[in-house]
Amino acid sequence: MNCLLRKFYAETKRVNGEVYAKKSMISLRYGLQKHFLKTRKEDIINDESYKTSNEMFKAVLVKLKKDGVGESKQKEAIAPEDLSKLYDTVFSTETPTGLQKKTIFEYLYYFCNRGRENIRELQKEDFSVSMDSTGREYVTVRERQTKNHRGDDLQDNSNKQGRMYDRPGDPNCPVASFKKYLGKLHPNNPNFWQRPKKKFNESDETWYDNSPVGKNALYSFMSNLSSEANLSKRYTNHCIRATSISTLDHQGIEARHIMSVSGHKNETSIKSYSSRLSDQKKREMSDILGTNINFSKTVSTVPLSSNLPTTSEYHPSLDSLENDVVKDLLENDFLLDQVDSVPFDHLISSNTNMTNTLSSNNNNQFKFANCNVTFNFTK
Repeated sequence: MNCLLRKFYAETKRVNGEVYAKKSMISLRYGLQKHFLKTRKEDIINDESYKTSNEMFKAVLVKLKKDGVGESKQKEAIAPEDLSKLYDTVFSTETPTGLQKKTIFEYLYYFCNRGRENIRELQKEDFSVSMDSTGREYVTVRERQTKNHRGDDLQDNSNKQGRMYDRPGDPNCPVASFKKYLGKLHPNNPNFWQRPKKKFNESDETWYDNSPVGKNALYSFMSNLSSEANLSKRYTNHCIRATSISTLDHQGIEARHIMSVSGHKNETSIKSYSSRLSDQKKREMSDILGTNINFSKTVSTVPLSSNLPTTSEYHPSLDSLENDVVKDLLENDFLLDQVDSVPFDHLISSNTNMTNTLSSNNNNQFKFANCNVTFNFTK
């Protein structure tokens, strides 16, 4: 068995020939460990007899990291520009298809669903519309068995508490479109996702056929939507969940509250979504770095010695001193604060006055950032 596992760890790949991610390999070995503990009473991770296979396993992980392959990819949140494009071009409450797409998206978005879990099995009776103490309507969905909550764990008392509230006055109100969609479904079909009619009149009571939407259409919903709306990249259903969680986290919602909606069991999982930088944040960081370069070039071109009298020779180390000053400006936070507190035009004009002073003042001093600066010249 040890030899078989050793060979298995070294050669296992996905069906398409790609290597597994590090986390997938670890999960795979953990699953095998549980299986063999149950069926053979053998621990393939901790037993000494499996030492060489575990050494091979560790070597495979090291190689994956060295080659830069097999890294697990966090699902990316949908860019704000793409989100706006969806609501401007695809989602509509005036057609069966547009209304259903909006309803599917907002179900995944507001209830932080993974995108495949139980979406095909949803029934009309799984949803309910209620009103809170302030008079606002909201939608809730009955929780079903999920990957993290299978129902066989007696210690698992979780209950997802997500609500999708109405937005009075908002043309994109999710509750208004939900209620319209629910009212247009075929009365004889219990499925919540029904096939849109190809021919319809807006005044028709029923906009959907007496047949469910196929699971493949639901599983590839966001991927197809990305192409249809010509989004900047190809998103998956799980990206909608990532958008919800990262948005809540960035807005300061505590992880424990997000977990009550997403169904996560620990806060680390929440942070794995929000740790990925958005395109907007990447642009902001790049612009900051670019601005710093432009600032550096501007500072370095200030003519500290261009107006010195031609009859005098300045100290041979003046050029290096100028470089040192620029370097200190860029590396010392205190000096940068001083520069930021003075208009840059004033610094340049002060420099001109400084050179005039140098030609007439034996002290060869000037003020900069509340400091007395002295140059020593030799003739």
